[in-house]
Amino acid sequence: PVRRGLRFSQDPGGPTRTPRRGRPYARVDRPTAGAHRPRSRRPGPGGDRPRDHGGDRGRAAGRFRPADARTRRRRIVTRGDRGAERVAAIVLAAGRSSRFGRDKLSASLKGRPVLQHVLDALAVVDIDDPVVIVGTDEQHATAIDWRAARRIRNAEPDRGLSHSLQLGWSAVMATSPPPGVVLVTLGDQPATDPTTIRRLLAEPLDPDRPILSARHADGSRNPVRLEPAAADLVAEATRDRGLGPLMDLHPDRVRELPVSGMNPDVDVPADLVALIAADWADRVRANADQVAQVRATPDEADFYAPVTRMFVVDPGRRDDPVLDALLALARPAETWLDIGAGAGRYALPIAAVASGVIALDPSSSMLEALRNGAARAGIGNVRAVEGRWPPEADTRAELGPDPVADVSLLAHVGYDVELIVPFLDAMEAAARRLCVAVMMAESPAAIAAPFWPLVHGRERIALPALPEFLELLEARGVRPEVSIVASERRRWQDRDELRAFLRRQLWTSPGSEADQRLDAAITDLTESTSDGGIQLAGTPSRDIGVVRWSPGAS
Repeated sequence: PVRRGLRFSQDPGGPTRTPRRGRPYARVDRPTAGAHRPRSRRPGPGGDRPRDHGGDRGRAAGRFRPADARTRRRRIVTRGDRGAERVAAIVLAAGRSSRFGRDKLSASLKGRPVLQHVLDALAVVDIDDPVVIVGTDEQHATAIDWRAARRIRNAEPDRGLSHSLQLGWSAVMATSPPPGVVLVTLGDQPATDPTTIRRLLAEPLDPDRPILSARHADGSRNPVRLEPAAADLVAEATRDRGLGPLMDLHPDRVRELPVSGMNPDVDVPADLVALIAADWADRVRANADQVAQVRATPDEADFYAPVTRMFVVDPGRRDDPVLDALLALARPAETWLDIGAGAGRYALPIAAVASGVIALDPSSSMLEALRNGAARAGIGNVRAVEGRWPPEADTRAELGPDPVADVSLLAHVGYDVELIVPFLDAMEAAARRLCVAVMMAESPAAIAAPFWPLVHGRERIALPALPEFLELLEARGVRPEVSIVASERRRWQDRDELRAFLRRQLWTSPGSEADQRLDAAITDLTESTSDGGIQLAGTPSRDIGVVRWSPGAS
C-alpha cells in the first residue's frame, strides 16, 4: 500500500540536466573600449582549507569599486585586435583523497560520480575537451564519461595542487593557437554551476588583472578564469594552495565576480553527506510546493483516516517476499521498533516471531487499525505509540532512553522527510543490533505520476527513493547489504477505490474540473484484472530493496 511518507519531520526532485555537445571551443569576447570593470579591494587574511587554487574559503566576499582610478594604467584589448578568444579548461583531479578515505571523485552524487558533475557542467557551456589532471591511481576512470577530455597524469601528486595547475597550464598553452582564456576548475566541486562559468567567460579581458575568480556566498573562489598574462603567477604557485596565496598577495591583479549560492568541495565524507542531504531536501520541498500549487482539498487532522482500510492486510499471509526477508532477520528474544508502522503490515507478523514490537506512527486511525488487527490475530506483544520521528519530548518519554529496541525498521516511509539525516541518526541511535529499511526504487507516490500531466498539465516532481537512500548511507560510511525483490503490480478492488486513492495523490476535489479530468484519465490509463479489480495499464512491477546495516557503521 502507498503511504504518503510519514510527515515525521516537515511535510512535503528534479531531473538532472543532460549536458549538450557543441562547438569544440567555447568563446569569450574581448571588451569594447571603456568597458566598466569593478576592482576588488584586498581581501582580509585567513582561510580554512589548505588546498584551494582559488583561495581561502569562508571569507566574506570582497567589496568592489569602480576602476576609474586605474584607467590610465589599464590596457584595453578591443574586439578589433584579435576577435573572440578561444577558451581552454583545466580540471584539477589528481588528489589522493586521503581525508575522504577512498576515491572521492568516483563517489556517487545524484547517480553520477563527483567528477562527472564537473565535466558535465563544462559540457553544458560547450567545453567538451578540458585538460584533466589525474593522479597515479585513477580508480574512477572507467566510471567517467570523458567526452573529448585530454587526461594528463600527475606522477608527483605529493607536490600539491600547484604542480597539477602548472601541468595543465603548460598543456593548454602549448596548443596552437594558444587560448586567450583558461578556465580552472576543481574536480571535487560537483556543485560547479554552468551559469557561473558562462558569467566568467562573458566578462571582458583585462591583461592588467588577468585573474578573475567567482566569489560565492560560502567564500569559495572557484572556478577561476586566467588570461595569458597570469603565467608568472601560475609559475610561482607552490604546494597545495594553488593560486590562493598569490591572489591575496597581488590583489591588484585579481578581479572577483560575485555569484549567488555555494560551491563546496568534497574533502571528507561529511561534505558529500551534506550535498546529498541538501539535494534530498530540495526535492522534498519541490514536491510539496507542487502540491501547494494544485491542491483543491485541505489536509485533514489525520491524513490517513479516510483510507486506513487500504493498509490492513492479513498478518498470517505467506505470499509477501518482503515480509519473508524481514522474518528471516528476526530473532525470538529481540524487540523491534517499527517506525511508521501504520496498520501493522509488518509489525504484526514480526511480533508473532519476536519478543515484541514497538509500533510508532503519527496517525491515530492507523494505530487503531493495528490494535484491531492484533486483537483479531491474538497478538499481544505489540505496543502502539502515537508520535512522530525523530521523537519529540512526549514520545521520547513514552519510548524511554536509546537504544529502545534491538532492531529499527523503516518500511515505505521517509521518502518525503525533508531532514533525512537527523531522521537516520535517530533511527540508528534507537537500535542495538540492526537497522532495516524497506524502500522502493521509486517512491510509492510515483504510481500516480502518469496522471499528473493529464490532470494538472505538468510532470510530477519525483521524491527521493532507494537509489538516493543508498547513496546517503554509503556517504555516511555504511556498506549496507541489499536484497532486491519485485513487488506485485498494484491493484484496486474497483474504480471507486482507485479514484479515492488518486484524489489524495492529485489533491482534486470531487466534481471539480480537475476531478473530471482525473475520471477521464482513469479510463485511459487503467485496465481490468482477471479477478474483477483494476490496475494501471502497462506499468511493470516495482523493485523493492530490503536494506540492512549495523547501527554503529555510520
